[in-house]
Amino acid sequence: MIQKFRWKFIGTSVAALLMVLLITLGSLVGITRIQNQNEVDRVLTALVKNEGHLSPRNAQPAFGNQNDPINRNFLAGKYNPEAVYQYRYFSVTVDSSRRIHVINDNNVYKVKNTEIKSITIRRALDNHDKQGSIKAGQNQYAYRIATNSTGETLIIFLNETLIYQRFWLIFRVALVLGIGALIAFALVLILVSGKAIKPITDTYHKQQEFITNAGHELKTPLAVISANTEMEEMLGNNLEWHQSTKEQVDKLTKLVNRLISLARAGETGELTLSKVDFSKIVEQSTQDFKSIMKKNDLAYQVSVREGLNVIAEKHSLTEVVNILLDNAQKYCDPHGKVRVELTKGTWSKNVIFRVSNTYTEGKNINYGHFFDRFYREDESHNSKKGGFGIGLAMARELIQVFKGRLSVSHKGENIVFTVSLKSVK
Repeated sequence: MIQKFRWKFIGTSVAALLMVLLITLGSLVGITRIQNQNEVDRVLTALVKNEGHLSPRNAQPAFGNQNDPINRNFLAGKYNPEAVYQYRYFSVTVDSSRRIHVINDNNVYKVKNTEIKSITIRRALDNHDKQGSIKAGQNQYAYRIATNSTGETLIIFLNETLIYQRFWLIFRVALVLGIGALIAFALVLILVSGKAIKPITDTYHKQQEFITNAGHELKTPLAVISANTEMEEMLGNNLEWHQSTKEQVDKLTKLVNRLISLARAGETGELTLSKVDFSKIVEQSTQDFKSIMKKNDLAYQVSVREGLNVIAEKHSLTEVVNILLDNAQKYCDPHGKVRVELTKGTWSKNVIFRVSNTYTEGKNINYGHFFDRFYREDESHNSKKGGFGIGLAMARELIQVFKGRLSVSHKGENIVFTVSLKSVK
């Protein structure tokens, strides 16, 4: 139980850090992407305005009045006139006869005029879009189509691969730093989580110790009451409430024993797990409940596959089976049916144990509370069948100790409890 809580604490903490990293680093990467896109748009605007030529002097107006706090781009910083030399671009004009003239190809590397003309015709003109993006060699070029001062079509091509390199650099750095931070944080948590949850661990152990000690202390007066009642009967003082006293003592004794078992079930160290014959346990327990089912006028069907073994503790697994069988006969509808089945699951990896009983009132019940300790559907405690005590809670914790799963569902008119344990040969 403590280890499960510890790993849940670590998982929750790592998940919280992951969310923080996704928000912070994701915002950084997203802002960088937007900045790069805005930069491409601004440079294209400057190139169009200056008909395919860019210089520190003619580019500045396209970037806005940098002395105006409103126009100044806070994230990009103040405009640097020499920044225009970092851009790679070329431009062409197209006359009315669709003849292409390269007017500026000095700012690109290894892009020939024939390739420029081919790109212009096949990619830009044929797409009929005023702006877009095309591939040329190893680079991606953003283009924009406009009209120059002489009325010819002007097409500007800007190498956006270089501009977006900053975005990809930040993306890779953020990815590496994020993963590294998660791993480092998880390792630190694993090392210090024991100390972090120590107050909870101490409280849990004290609670378990108190339940165990109180349970043992309660056994003595219960034994005395039972012995005194039997002695009264032997002396002939067989009063009508003696039987009721014996029944209540027996009920209290079972409750104390289950409380002690529940306290021990939370710690795996209290149970020695080994290979046990699940089939024999189910056969013996179902045989013991035959008379009870018959007394309550319940139809009783049992189907057990032989030779099914699991890793568990024999007495605790028997207790789980008895809890589910007792729960079935106790909450079964009058003249209803109880069915018990033990079989292999899908691909024979698990052993499946099912106990079902007719329970027509179970359609609108919240099954999420069935395994809570002392859960009662009727919170006023006036209902005879409103609660499930600690039996189901103990059964679930024992199954968890065995690395298995206990679930409940309602199918048709039946409530079904299903235990799944890993099968062993």
